[in-house]
Amino acid sequence: MSRTGRAKTSTARRTALKTIPTREERFNLLYTEHVEAIRRYAWRRDPQVAEDVVAETFLIAWRRLDAMPKEERPWLIGVARNVRLNIRRGTLRQAALSERLFQEQPTQPGTVEPDAGEAVKTALALLPEPDREVLLLTVWDDLDRVQIARALGCSKSTVSVRLHRARRRLSAALAGLAEDDRIQPPTLIPGGASDA
Repeated sequence: MSRTGRAKTSTARRTALKTIPTREERFNLLYTEHVEAIRRYAWRRDPQVAEDVVAETFLIAWRRLDAMPKEERPWLIGVARNVRLNIRRGTLRQAALSERLFQEQPTQPGTVEPDAGEAVKTALALLPEPDREVLLLTVWDDLDRVQIARALGCSKSTVSVRLHRARRRLSAALAGLAEDDRIQPPTLIPGGASDA
């Protein structure tokens, strides 16, 4: 013991502390060891997004490095699978939205009142940001209440209340615009995001 009353750190303990790799070293070792296996996995399933899958997989691995299970490769392949499926779902949603927008285009000029879109745009601009966000997640992103709750980090019932209030405020804003005779508001269709 030293004069301060503390035991001197043993040489073995100091050596052990020096051999513990840093977080970056552990990640570099993980990456070097498994990148080709993850790349092959992704490429065999969808070569077009293989590099994106690999990059996103190792980004997630970096974020969760301290919680990494001992069996790294199966865990990384599971992450790569989820990333690939998320990319695929996103691509399918984009294609479906493009198709839906293409089908909803008027076949003849003048079929849709030109000011209708402007009325909704103006009314949305008048709404508070939280109201706009919940409406746009419902309509543009085609999310149901459960998915919106996950995206906003709140409960499904909170989303239901916010959505109800936002629709009411949007209707009021459209009615206000109609009273000003500036823009003829479109007819709103009741409904929206399902409760799935």
